[in-house]
Amino acid sequence: MLALALFATLVVPDRASAAAPTWQAVLAARDDESAKKKALADLQTALDAASARAEAARTSADEAGRVLGEAQAAVDEATARHEQLETRRAEARETADSARRVVGQAAALMARPGSGGMVGDLLASGDGAQEVLKGLSLSSKLGENVGRLGERAQTADNLATSLADQAAVALAERDRLAADAQAALDDAAAASVTAEADLAAVDDEKATLAAQVALLEDDRMTLEQAYAQAQAAAAAAAAAAARPAPAAGGGTGPVVPGTGGPGPGVTVPDPGTGWVAAIRSYSSYQAYGYRIHPITGEYKLHAGADFGAACGTPIYSVSAGRVSYAGPSSGYGNLIVVDHGGGVSSAYAHMERNGIYVSVGQQVQAGQNIAGVGTSGGSTGCHLHLEVRQGGVATDPVVFLASKGVR
Repeated sequence: MLALALFATLVVPDRASAAAPTWQAVLAARDDESAKKKALADLQTALDAASARAEAARTSADEAGRVLGEAQAAVDEATARHEQLETRRAEARETADSARRVVGQAAALMARPGSGGMVGDLLASGDGAQEVLKGLSLSSKLGENVGRLGERAQTADNLATSLADQAAVALAERDRLAADAQAALDDAAAASVTAEADLAAVDDEKATLAAQVALLEDDRMTLEQAYAQAQAAAAAAAAAAARPAPAAGGGTGPVVPGTGGPGPGVTVPDPGTGWVAAIRSYSSYQAYGYRIHPITGEYKLHAGADFGAACGTPIYSVSAGRVSYAGPSSGYGNLIVVDHGGGVSSAYAHMERNGIYVSVGQQVQAGQNIAGVGTSGGSTGCHLHLEVRQGGVATDPVVFLASKGVR
């Protein structure tokens, strides 16, 4: 009776395209050599098809991660452009304001009884006159130069207005790109979840196919034994997928501080603010800000902070939240993004694939060990690249965390 029941229930789902035989067909083929050969060939075809589907799932997830990385890079470039325009606008506004102040000073000097109305008097008055007059071809008498000073003020004022308009356009573009990046993040997360489900299904299917091959090749094996073997293999594959792999660089996985032993998910003490440092031990540091990129040689915004540390060094979530992405992402190599609510998210990059200890949708606590340091993607050595974003826009993570009491 058990064998009949198994016949009805042990057909592997969604394998029609691979022409995989059913358990009943496999059992029947054992008594006919030509049927056995055909069944084995069909099983190999199904195995190949399953492997192809697994590869397609990984490729799809990797592509979504690449788009995410490029979308984040576009936001950072737009942020840099907006910041540069704002800086230039502020400088032009200061120039205009200074020129107007000097014009006022010149007028006051000329109106003062007994004043000779000389440029030297204006320079001696201080208040930035020397800087404003720099570069102007001036006569010695103030009255002959007020017009030029006024023109300089107007020119700077016009430039400030133009830069303000450009900055507004750049800000709108940055916000648009931030929305695109959020959509890319959602797509990448969905692709990652789908890929994980597909890979799990493929693992189950391969376990069943392998057991069917064993049933064909070993005349002594019963259907029940083959099915039990398939179930055990599938369970082992699921357990292996859920267990963090050894960290890169010869480590053994995430480390419990002070013990040297593996301990995925271990939480470091929260000082009571709800925020903690992302890494406790590091040998070098590179700040958020503009720099020459060590690989491309470009002068650009470094949208995070880098902490050099041995591969496998524990990385902690800076606060409680939900993992919105965990997987490959272009120049980041591998990336974890944690949504802390209120528009604030943190990101951790360059781990090896086996150095990610969380998955999409998982809730994590402040100080939870979510990864191990790696050197994947655009990296020149083992380090953590840490980002904090507000509304999708990068901010200095060290300054942000300091505002939360993290030192």
